[in-house]
Amino acid sequence: MMMSNLDLKKRATGCTQGFTLFEVLIALAVFMLAVTGLAVALNTALQVALEVRQRSFCRAELESRLAFCQAVPPPVGSTRVLEASKNHGVKVEEFLIPWPLKNGKGLDVQGLKKLTIKTQSGNQTNSAEIITN
Repeated sequence: MMMSNLDLKKRATGCTQGFTLFEVLIALAVFMLAVTGLAVALNTALQVALEVRQRSFCRAELESRLAFCQAVPPPVGSTRVLEASKNHGVKVEEFLIPWPLKNGKGLDVQGLKKLTIKTQSGNQTNSAEIITN
């Protein structure tokens, strides 16, 4: 069986048509690594977005409750609790205690109280304290 000159030239130069199985497997492996990297990046971005959302809710609720408690303070010496299930997913604890303070002459200042508010949403917590009369 005789080969034509064209067949001999193709064989001599090493030109082939298509890809080998090894080349296809390498391309698939690179593609899988890229897709895995994107999936991990997306998961991380979603987790960060959830954390920022919880932090934002927690902070907004803290500011809201601080304003509310200045108008309607909790009873002195007791704790007022709002459960997360009834408060948009944010648990709130508010308590008011007498706060002893002396003026520049060493005399007690009467009627001061410390208001403490703690909020929790997921694993995010915030707290604020304010001295009021």
